Amino acid sequence: MKKSIWGLCALMLSCLHAQALELPEIIGPNMMLQQQTQARLWGWAQKGSTVEVSTSWSTDSYQAKADSKTGRWDVQVQTPAASYTAQQLIIKGDGQTLTLDNVLIGEVWLGSGQSNM
Repeated sequence: MKKSIWGLCALMLSCLHAQALELPEIIGPNMMLQQQTQARLWGWAQKGSTVEVSTSWSTDSYQAKADSKTGRWDVQVQTPAASYTAQQLIIKGDGQTLTLDNVLIGEVWLGSGQSNM
């Protein structure tokens, strides 16, 4: 019984210590980014760690340091002109790599109002 309790405690502590690289639900594969702007990307990583973001449309790389209290990070990525070509974002941090495929660059519109729009 004591071994079970100690094992459970060790598992809980390891889960608290190692926070994986995470993104909010609105940032992911198949998303669209506004053309010719500074698109803001953010997420969470291990506190104090460095996160690197690279894109398929540029050789530039963007780095951010995760906050020492919350682990939150953010970067602004320069986007190109609109095109029909699917792009890719690669986010690296905490020994983990997230690849976001099928990212489109273009105009982002939100329409609401009349049913005949």
